[in-house]
Amino acid sequence: MTDNQADLAAAYALLERRLKRAEAARGEAESLLERRSRELDRSNRDLRQREQILVAQLDAGNRNLLQAQRLGGIASFFGTEGESFRASESLADIIGQPADRAVTVTDVARVLHPLDRDRIVAVQADVFANAEFGNEYVYEFRIIRPDGSLRWLRWSVSRNLSQDNRSTISGTVQDITVQRAAQRRAEALQLVSQRTLRRLWRSDAMLAQRVIELELSAAALAASHARTEAAYVSKNQFLARMSHKIRTPMNGVLGMMTALAQTRLDPAQERQLQLARAAGDELRILIDEIIDIADAETDHGSTPAPKPVSQVAIDDLPLVVAGRRPRIMVAEDIETNQIVLTSMLEAIGCEHLVVGNGALALAAAQLGGIDAILMDIQMPVMDGAEATRQIRLLDGTAGTVPIIGVTAQAIQSEREALRRAGMNECLAKPITVPLLKQALRAVLAQKPVINAQIFLAAMEALPEGRRARLFDQVARDLTQLADDFAAGTANADAEAVRRARHSLIGVASNFGVERLTVLLAASRDTPHPGADTAAALCAIVETAIVDGRALLTAAVPHNRRATDQ
Repeated sequence: MTDNQADLAAAYALLERRLKRAEAARGEAESLLERRSRELDRSNRDLRQREQILVAQLDAGNRNLLQAQRLGGIASFFGTEGESFRASESLADIIGQPADRAVTVTDVARVLHPLDRDRIVAVQADVFANAEFGNEYVYEFRIIRPDGSLRWLRWSVSRNLSQDNRSTISGTVQDITVQRAAQRRAEALQLVSQRTLRRLWRSDAMLAQRVIELELSAAALAASHARTEAAYVSKNQFLARMSHKIRTPMNGVLGMMTALAQTRLDPAQERQLQLARAAGDELRILIDEIIDIADAETDHGSTPAPKPVSQVAIDDLPLVVAGRRPRIMVAEDIETNQIVLTSMLEAIGCEHLVVGNGALALAAAQLGGIDAILMDIQMPVMDGAEATRQIRLLDGTAGTVPIIGVTAQAIQSEREALRRAGMNECLAKPITVPLLKQALRAVLAQKPVINAQIFLAAMEALPEGRRARLFDQVARDLTQLADDFAAGTANADAEAVRRARHSLIGVASNFGVERLTVLLAASRDTPHPGADTAAALCAIVETAIVDGRALLTAAVPHNRRATDQ
């Protein structure tokens, strides 16, 4: 594709987007105008039906009608031949006159726009003298209120006969300033749209000449993409094999040296071990850099980013879960790696349980009492990814236990696949004690029920006055859906559970209730969750409502300060 072709295509696309936005805006304005017109027309019909009743029943019906007129910006008027003109109180509001005295014909004439006065006076005289009985006459004109503002009014007038055969004039007055402005905007948008279309039509001739060239270029690009994709797949397969073949023995060597460092050594042996570990670390870093460069990714797996001083101080603290030492399951089939991982866990103050394959890990997870799992990927009977998927289907807290993948396949695509299987973190072999401790600390930390960033982003998209009402509705929805989930669980109603889960995931995702989405995802394929799952879900919903209201309250002063600045 030449530069001219690219510029032409980009310009054409830009014009199409602008046209779509213009048409959408015009459609929205026309829709608003149509809705407001229908509402006003309905109000007119209602008011005309009440006019005869107003003459005889000026008590409760009159007060209700006057209140409705004030709210809707509409006024009514009535006059009988030989008597004075009468109008509802809201007419005073429309023409800008104080409400403490009745509006007269002179008051209306006084505010008529100079350019409309002669026309309206002539039309009014004609209606009073020549209008056919029962017909409705509609005309629009401008007024200038005492405060200097210009308003457009629409008068709907009909002439009838009273019971004593006298001529009567009745009708309604509407302030249509907003509707006219919307109509003018719609017309302007339509004009812009028409001009844009004309420009696009002129461009069609030039674009037609380039179609064949673009089709040929697209075919060439498709062939190139296919070749690139094939090369990418081959590269990933090679990286995965090389990563596993190199990192697995490296993990054993470095791990055993770490374990050896925990034993009693004489000074010479300790010096030799330090040199060996330093050389091993240099080799590990070199391997990481080679594989990461080949993988063309920025996530370096087992190489942690520099940490601030405060984070270093936190990492020095012991790991604690509910006031006790964490109990970690090690799922690993190679004995050397079992020794390495358990030695590291002992060094950082963790209890441990060792199993030799994914099926045993699943069985142990069902029993509960485990704070986290170190899950190897390539194991017999059941691999680590499948074991993770099966654990995530368990009811209650057993299905939400943190799982850290331990893999020799350090390329980014492999780590992303393991996270999609349900793993919280992925560590690439060889593993160091600080890196293991950092990962355990991250997954064992109690996360908040609501992701504040997602929640506040959803709320800040609305005007401030609507946020509290939206949150109240969200709270009602979460409570009702949680009750539906619990009822479906108690009644073994799989369809009710499915509907409630689906709706809850939608609400929770939109407003950042992440702990709820984790629990629901863990029970997604379980048609009949246990009572403990329903109880945990209801508890999370209650906490989410309390936390969400606190976040919303705390965000209001901040938003106001930001606006003031």
